[in-house]
Amino acid sequence: MQDKPLHRCDLIRFFNTTERGLPRILRELDLRLVGGTTRWSVVWRTLGLKEDQDPVEIDDLREPLLRAADVASLLGVSTSIIYRWEKGKLPKGQKPFPNSIDLSNGRRNSRAKRWRKAELLAWHTGKPIPRYAKAAPAFGALIPNK
Repeated sequence: MQDKPLHRCDLIRFFNTTERGLPRILRELDLRLVGGTTRWSVVWRTLGLKEDQDPVEIDDLREPLLRAADVASLLGVSTSIIYRWEKGKLPKGQKPFPNSIDLSNGRRNSRAKRWRKAELLAWHTGKPIPRYAKAAPAFGALIPNK
């Protein structure tokens, strides 16, 4: 079932945070728990993704997000290199590093960044990075230039 309820412990595991850090992430993402739960579709929407995802990619989207330290150990480099790569300072000839997921709502110098394991493994092995369905902007909304 794609849209099962998520409890606080599920969100702590997914966002790779602590019990103490979860309220800040929920506040920054404007994610409200109703009756102590939320649904995958709501979490994906707050992260800028479409609620209805391709069934093939659902397992990748449900995987816990990785912190910079987790990414560094996965790729065998230091965390400072991960943040450098995230800013676009890659070795010559290297493909662009997968985009991070900002859980701080754009705060400067925030280290509340996470990555998806499937994207990192695809990048590391030279395969195409998975692209997930993005949410359509609300009618009449201004679309930022990126």
